[in-house]
Amino acid sequence: MMPVSVADLVEVRSLRLVPKTSHCGTAVRPISWVSTTELPDPVPFLRGDELVLTTGLYERTDEQWWELVDRLARLPIAALCFGTGLVHRTVPDVVVRAAEQCGLALVESPREVPFIQVSHWVADRIFAEQYDAVRANVAVQDELVRALLAGNGLNGLLSRLYVHLGRTPVAVVGMDGVVLARFPQRAALPDSAVRRPVAIDQVPVAQVCADIPAHFESVLSFAANILGLEIARHQAVLTGRRELLGQVVEDVLEHVISDREGRARLARAHVPIGEPNHVVLAVVAGPADRLRRLPWAVGQLAERRDDHQPTAVIDNTAVLIVPATADVERIAAELRDRLAVLDPQVGVGVSTARPGVPGLRIGYAEARQAGAQGPGVHSAGPLSVTGLLAAGVDLPLKELAETTLARLLRYDAEHDGELLTTLRAYLDHDCSPSVTASALTVHRNSLRYRLRLIEQLTGRDLARLTDRIELWFAVAALSRGDGEP
Repeated sequence: MMPVSVADLVEVRSLRLVPKTSHCGTAVRPISWVSTTELPDPVPFLRGDELVLTTGLYERTDEQWWELVDRLARLPIAALCFGTGLVHRTVPDVVVRAAEQCGLALVESPREVPFIQVSHWVADRIFAEQYDAVRANVAVQDELVRALLAGNGLNGLLSRLYVHLGRTPVAVVGMDGVVLARFPQRAALPDSAVRRPVAIDQVPVAQVCADIPAHFESVLSFAANILGLEIARHQAVLTGRRELLGQVVEDVLEHVISDREGRARLARAHVPIGEPNHVVLAVVAGPADRLRRLPWAVGQLAERRDDHQPTAVIDNTAVLIVPATADVERIAAELRDRLAVLDPQVGVGVSTARPGVPGLRIGYAEARQAGAQGPGVHSAGPLSVTGLLAAGVDLPLKELAETTLARLLRYDAEHDGELLTTLRAYLDHDCSPSVTASALTVHRNSLRYRLRLIEQLTGRDLARLTDRIELWFAVAALSRGDGEP
């Protein structure tokens, strides 16, 4: 229904209202409410847009009538209804002239029609108008909810919102100013657009924007609210999945489950563990729940898409398992940008790509060591046991040993060699060539040849203390894995 106007009142025969000025037929200001008054000065008690009813009980001079009518017109009220037959037989001429000149709609109400009858009619129409508006608004809201839940994502919601906003272009914009979605696709968004925040846990993460008149703002606000609820709902789903994968990764790292069970559980989490994978890792400063609640990608959440890469959350550590074929540098940079909201100094480490459960363990240690270098993205260098210890990383000793000594072990297997035995004896005898040669019953020249070959295969310099420590850890870990003391 259209808003109640003075023309509507005049057309109701039962009210018997008589227009007294030419403005009654042209007045477009809707009547917001009815106010009956006989006060000397009713203006302070009016808010504007009322239909003011009076019998003119308070005596006024012509000058006072002019002043009152002028003030009512400037407020402005919707119309003045003057009741006759009680105090005044007809509407005073001065009131008619003043209303005509001031542009005020003026109607006469005969004594036979009580003011309460006029008030009831206007109230019924206003309530009917409000009911229709609420019903229409509920229908719009229901359609927007169904559009979002239908699985069509942001574009589905925006296409319906576009229709209900009078075919006005609409967009969802991230807090960084990046347009996440818009409809129509190529529409330009004016700088003067009305913006309504999309919030998760009362934290704004995006804005719904459209260049609309005021009466459409409630629709835009509702769209922003349901979008925030949908994003929060899907974030909760993704957070649960990330924590479940985090538990699997944690069990694998701590050897709580066997490698076979680890492979099976990782496969169920869609981790391609049989292929080489990078581990991308970041530790966020502060409470762990901040990482859980962070909306990493608003567009992804609104479209109900899963993580592009398997993502695990372990306390305040985010772990991404990225296939070797993916653009790992770009993915690591995106992770850094997202987590910088929580920790501007966050460091992201990127491991070498390795396959299997052992590769995941060693990759985790590598990435954690690399990330400990400081803010930004850091790729892992050669594994350093001392660096891992300094970074506070739990060492995957068996995997570390196999990685450090891989080429040496392969040489021994292919050539029936004794390089591992030689290295163990050399380290056990305090790196003394003469004592080691005697213990192995080999000539000192043969020992020197073996030691040079060990250095070439491992990439370590036996003259450097840190390299000796690396090799000692590797040999000790390998011996423990083989059941030796």
